[in-house]
Amino acid sequence: MRISHMKKKLHILAVDDEPAIGESLAYLLDAPHRKIVVAKDGHDALAKVAKEEFDVVITDHRMPRSGGLELVRKLRQRNYNGRIVVLSAHLSPDNIGTYEELAVDEIVAKPFDFEELRDIVTALEGEIEF
Repeated sequence: MRISHMKKKLHILAVDDEPAIGESLAYLLDAPHRKIVVAKDGHDALAKVAKEEFDVVITDHRMPRSGGLELVRKLRQRNYNGRIVVLSAHLSPDNIGTYEELAVDEIVAKPFDFEELRDIVTALEGEIEF
């Protein structure tokens, strides 16, 4: 009898209020060993996190209803221990400091380089145990 060892898929939640960016992230990061889910803001992301476990959350900073900072705070309150990447075109030094205090893994400036983001996710993926 042969036993196969299947590696679980890396679950990534991409959070951005601009549908084109969310879909671009899903396309960019797509791979057979990954499952990518898109959320339109922090509120939507928290609803998805309540139903499904994610290894990596990639979030925009500025979004309506619930932005990236509020999302990261609530994830930490829920003891989320996955990886977090923040994407933003406009971050103040105070916001950067707050994200650092909340132990995000990466902060990437928009417009971001697709290769850089892909490399970041690949590096984070290597740190996650399946």
